[in-house]
Amino acid sequence: MVRSQRWSVAPGGRCGSPAGRRLAHRDTAAAEAATAAALGWAHGSYRFERYRSKPRDAAPAQLVPPQLADMAHVRRMAAALAMARDLINMPAADLSPERLADEALTLAARNGAEGRCILGDALREGYPAIHAVGQASPSAPRLVDFSWGDPAAPQVTLVGKGVCFDSGGLDIKPPAGMLLMKKDMVARLACWR
Repeated sequence: MVRSQRWSVAPGGRCGSPAGRRLAHRDTAAAEAATAAALGWAHGSYRFERYRSKPRDAAPAQLVPPQLADMAHVRRMAAALAMARDLINMPAADLSPERLADEALTLAARNGAEGRCILGDALREGYPAIHAVGQASPSAPRLVDFSWGDPAAPQVTLVGKGVCFDSGGLDIKPPAGMLLMKKDMVARLACWR
């Protein structure tokens, strides 16, 4: 998938009338390009509307899916990105460590994973750095651990970090280092056999 193809279509979901739009490709056999274009459209159509009392006046333009596009993949990827964007855009007063952990456990359950939340003494003993950074918070820090898949298969471990700004965590960064922290919900991937 060519990243530029996907993002060149991204603004399309917010432009024009709500009537269906069709994407045309010179090479109609390029299912990957069709999927990338449809995904770009879906990403561009994202709106954070959690706190709106009524919907916006204009409906976003709708895409008539390209014939060759893997729309199941597009829907999964768009939903995943929308969830991440919703969490990033949620005000700090609403996204406490407890709420973020609940969202993570809900995601695990929805996808057939086993999840557990580690907090309190277990967190202090097993993960002292997480406990130390969040101990000034009225909402206790926590770690969510998932397991999913065949235990006999090679293990892939994803380690992610969620930052909750009402957590009262101890800040050791200089002021300039805090400018991008609102978007600092990143995941890191490591693989072990």
